[in-house]
Amino acid sequence: MKFNLIVRCRAAALVAGLFFILGCTTNLSGKSELLTLSHTDSEIVDLAGQETETIYDPLSLLKRGEAYWVKEDYVSAASEYRRFLELFPSHRMAPFAQYSLAESYAHQVSATDRDPTPIENALIVFHRVLTKYPDSLYAGEAAERIKELRNQQAEYQFYVGYFYYKREAYPAAIARFENLLQTGLPGEITEKTLYYMGLSHYRNGNLEMAKAAFQRLKSEYAASPYNQKLP
Repeated sequence: MKFNLIVRCRAAALVAGLFFILGCTTNLSGKSELLTLSHTDSEIVDLAGQETETIYDPLSLLKRGEAYWVKEDYVSAASEYRRFLELFPSHRMAPFAQYSLAESYAHQVSATDRDPTPIENALIVFHRVLTKYPDSLYAGEAAERIKELRNQQAEYQFYVGYFYYKREAYPAAIARFENLLQTGLPGEITEKTLYYMGLSHYRNGNLEMAKAAFQRLKSEYAASPYNQKLP
């Protein structure tokens, strides 16, 4: 899976010993504004010679997370954001860290191994942004990302069901398709799930179940092109 390039809030400044979000945006392909504003480059990830107080300073934790992000080392970035949230859960920059942690998980999604764990972790943390910081700058973006990731999660579930279908493992395919339909996602994902679930029942000899799936497809998605393919 490929993620679209996302615009994220990255700016922060020190004011009387505390930092607050300025609300400006940075393209992810460029240098983090948090690093730029704090006069620090990505070499901050080298901990050799740094004092313990510096290593676990809240701003240093965030800067290291951003530095790893710039390097596209999302596993290490997530580790820094998690550490920040463990040590400073009530900090003014906690909403930023939660959102950044969720994005770090989301960017670990691989198109080759199709491991669902990063998406599941990202969804958990994006939901945490909404519940813990509903008035933050990140709530709206978190809600959009949840929709995107749920769709990607559904596509993964469909892929697994279709994999079983093509190998004529129809009971396994049916189980995957039924779980996918329970998510209630509208649109093409449900159309093709109903179609292939019906076909799986049909080829497994469950004609009544196949008829029910096909009838639901026709009644709920009358204009679907899958209706033209029904046996």
